Amino acid sequence: MAIRFQCPSCNAIRAVNERLLGREIKCPECSHPVQLPTRQQIEDGRRAKQKARQEELERDQALSRLLAPQVAAEAIDPEPQQPEEERLAAEEKVLAAASTNFTRPKPPAGEDMDMTPMVDVTFLLLIFFMITASFSVQKSIQRPAQRPQDPSTQVQPQDPDENRDLVTVQVDEFNAYSVITSDWDRVAGSKQDLIVALNDAAAGDASGNQPTKLVVQAHEDCIHAAVIAALDAGREARFESFEVSTVEQFD
Repeated sequence: MAIRFQCPSCNAIRAVNERLLGREIKCPECSHPVQLPTRQQIEDGRRAKQKARQEELERDQALSRLLAPQVAAEAIDPEPQQPEEERLAAEEKVLAAASTNFTRPKPPAGEDMDMTPMVDVTFLLLIFFMITASFSVQKSIQRPAQRPQDPSTQVQPQDPDENRDLVTVQVDEFNAYSVITSDWDRVAGSKQDLIVALNDAAAGDASGNQPTKLVVQAHEDCIHAAVIAALDAGREARFESFEVSTVEQFD
C-alpha cells in the first residue's frame, strides 16, 4: 500500500511504499531530505481529524436546536401584509409626487471636436496660395468700332506731313517687331527692345515733331499676345491714340 506525502521544500506531493514509514528520504523533485511519519503518527492524525469533525457536527446540531423556537414563532405569527388597494394607492402617490426632468444632459467634457488645428491648417494653406500665386494686371486699351469694309465715296487727299504724327509697329509671322517712324526704322526682337524704340520715337524726330498715334500692323500668322505686347509698349511710351490692323504680307 502506498502512502502520500508533501515535500515541505517544493510542496510536491508524492507516494511512497508504506515500508519506508518513519525513515528519512529525498524528495524526487528537489532532492530535499524529508522525514516520513510513522504509522502511529498517521493513525493519531486520522483520529484527531475525526474528533474535530465530530465536534463541529455537534456544534451545528446545538445551534439548530436554539434557532428552532424562533423559526416556529415566525411561522405561527407572520407579519400582516398590506392590502393590495392600499399598496397601489401609496405607489400612485409616490409617482404623482415625483418630478420628471426632460432637460437634455450635457455631454461630458472631451467629446467636442477641437477645430483649432483645422483653422490653423486653413490659414497656412491660404498663405501658401497667396505667396505662390502669380498676379498679373490686365491692361486694356479702348479700341474704336470697326469701320465698314465698303470704300468711301468721298476720298480726301492725305498730307504726307501727317505721317509724322504716327509711329507704325509691324508684327511679322515670327512675332518680331519693326518700328517705323518718319526718320528711321528699327527691328525689336523683344518687348523690352520695343519699349525702348517706342520711347525714342515718342521723344520726337529731327524737326522736333512728337508723334501721338501708334499704328500696330499684325501679320495674320502672329500670335495675339504679341499684338497685346505692342499695345502695352505703346501705352508705356505714352502714345495717345492706337490703331490695330491685320495684313497678309508686309511690303
